[in-house]
Amino acid sequence: MSLRTEKLLHRALSHWRDWQTGNVQISELPKVLEQLQGGMTNESFMVQSGDFRAVVRVNALNAQSLGIDREKEQSLLAYLQTTGCVPKLVFSDSDTQVTQLISGRHLSQIDLASKDIQEGLESCIERIQAVRVDMPVRNYSAYISLYSEQLSHFDGLAEIERAATIIDELQWTPVVTHHDLILENIIINDQGLHFLDWEYADLGHPWIDRIKLFGRTYCEDRDGSSGIDALETLQNGIVKLWYAVQDAHLTDGKRTGNI
Repeated sequence: MSLRTEKLLHRALSHWRDWQTGNVQISELPKVLEQLQGGMTNESFMVQSGDFRAVVRVNALNAQSLGIDREKEQSLLAYLQTTGCVPKLVFSDSDTQVTQLISGRHLSQIDLASKDIQEGLESCIERIQAVRVDMPVRNYSAYISLYSEQLSHFDGLAEIERAATIIDELQWTPVVTHHDLILENIIINDQGLHFLDWEYADLGHPWIDRIKLFGRTYCEDRDGSSGIDALETLQNGIVKLWYAVQDAHLTDGKRTGNI
């Protein structure tokens, strides 16, 4: 754990009296139980005070270069609290976020073949997309440029840029969109399904989360999206560009001794 991470973690814990814990009252400073593994951007820790458990996330320094808007993330997560499909937001500031721990298991690829699971996921997506917020719609061309301008060269960039332009110019109703709806970001338990990690959320295309999660055939069968070729190319391209920018950041960090 870096000195920065340790400092920000303990700063978030020190604000425990300001945490919005709902019906569960806490009366003492939360203790760190363990660092959670698997995150590729931030560092997260499971903490506990009495019967209350939470996840404290220490935000990465390169959030802006990855297209993350922390203020927008917190705003959208607050809007979505009533859906029952997102973690309870307990506390946040510019460097950290605290959410109530959701126990359960991550979905697997096998789960996606289950009709019940599909219906549950669709229900969550529909409830999230029904929430109305007042903010600018994501411009996918500008988002691609944010990544590509950080790279000296990227194979296939022109194709991704064309796909982004097509999607931007098509007629579709913008909705709250997760933009990183992978299996690792979905928890299932007795209460249902929960979508985690809203860092890349925005008002976006209503089918981009579905094509990310279920794949092209699922979307085609439901006749849900015109321009599906462009949407698939765009979604895959965003992922590839994200990895390229993240790799470049890590390489630069090692070179300068910042990580």
